[in-house]
Amino acid sequence: MHETLDRYLGAHFASTPDYSSFDEEFLGDFLKQGPLHRFIPVEYGGSYEGISTCLDLLDTVSYHCLPLGLALGISGSLFLLPMARLASPELNAAILPRFIGSTELGGMMITEPTGGTDIFGLRSTLEVADGRARLNGVKCWGGLTGRAEHWLVAARIKNGDKLTRRVAMAYVPLAAEGVAVENYFDALGLQPIPYGSTRYTNVDLPQSYLITPPGGSALRDILDTLFRSRMGVAAIAAGQCRRLADEVAERAGSRITFGRTIGEYDQVQYRISGLRGLQQINQSLWHFTGHWCDHHTDVSGDHLLANASKVISSEGLQAAADSAVQLFASAAYKRNHVVGRAFTDARPFQIFEGSNDVLLENTYDVLASRYGGVDAEVVETELERYGLKRSDHVPAAVREGLLRNGGLSQRQKVQYGKIISWILVLSVLEREAALEGNPIEDGLRLAHRHLAAHMAELPYLG
Repeated sequence: MHETLDRYLGAHFASTPDYSSFDEEFLGDFLKQGPLHRFIPVEYGGSYEGISTCLDLLDTVSYHCLPLGLALGISGSLFLLPMARLASPELNAAILPRFIGSTELGGMMITEPTGGTDIFGLRSTLEVADGRARLNGVKCWGGLTGRAEHWLVAARIKNGDKLTRRVAMAYVPLAAEGVAVENYFDALGLQPIPYGSTRYTNVDLPQSYLITPPGGSALRDILDTLFRSRMGVAAIAAGQCRRLADEVAERAGSRITFGRTIGEYDQVQYRISGLRGLQQINQSLWHFTGHWCDHHTDVSGDHLLANASKVISSEGLQAAADSAVQLFASAAYKRNHVVGRAFTDARPFQIFEGSNDVLLENTYDVLASRYGGVDAEVVETELERYGLKRSDHVPAAVREGLLRNGGLSQRQKVQYGKIISWILVLSVLEREAALEGNPIEDGLRLAHRHLAAHMAELPYLG
């Protein structure tokens, strides 16, 4: 299927002077090709074979169009997969087959006008009584707002006048009475994915639409879903970084400056190496996280792997777009250029599904809480949880710089979170080379540069 889809997308998203994203007509035609089938179990009419297959698909689609890859990831990773995993067979039988051969989409609503990262700060409420659930609240910045017909909505349980700390996740059809899109945002990029604000006013739902199984934890289910999605960002980034590397390689071989192709200049070769390194890193990350998710039913405790995957891939995606724009110069600073669009479209990946700064601090805090502090041995022990070995090539200065310290500032925790994340990347890269034989040299150089830079910055954080 991937080869056929690759050719189909390649014809539409070719590198022409008037490169554009996609419109509703193309989206409908694309969905009828059946890409979402990969996220739907066979018993409901799909062809799901595992998370790795889904990530491979996201890589392929994102090579051609970053917003299209994200739209596919939203519907697949944030709706279809958690529905299939958590909802009752009866509810799944009624909903999931509707995605087969249709143009229907799904999504997830967590963020509210007052915030989204602090899940216990949500103000949306669910009141459950007599086999029914009533939803009230406002959600915003959910990708595919007003376009997706099916939603998973997170809210806090309300008992009488008391808003509890218990959370729940409910299936809510866009067509349900009391659901209204209040407005659409004029987003900077990722067009034409619609973003906006949705209000839920006394939305009456069957209690069976609360998808956490009896005896389960909705909070754990939400974290498990988000962590799986964060790990999947690497597949989207891998595809787009590969496209940017291809675009730059073609440009470097054809653009003449001062009588030479720009590819002959050392600084250009340095940038090309960096782009290849980012591609290798993201590909290695999604290969590993896909395998990990396929073999673990609950990843809600895998903070380091989820956080590092999302942070490194999203920041790498932005760095790749930035470097590609620099090489194309003014030629790329246009809305109708594949590199120019990537520069704008890549930025929000560092914000949604957990702001990167928050995730980095969380990485440090979780390890400190789990082990009573953070040092090189702790990081090595945490890597062993994932079947990874700490690289022998982690510089001694980095190992010695990881010291147990209970009095760190937030900015120091964020910095250490970066260092720990890149140590994980080194381990994943070496595993990829050992098991798959894929080239990782450019990725290794990039990882070492980041480790050295982050360590050197520590004394100057203020």
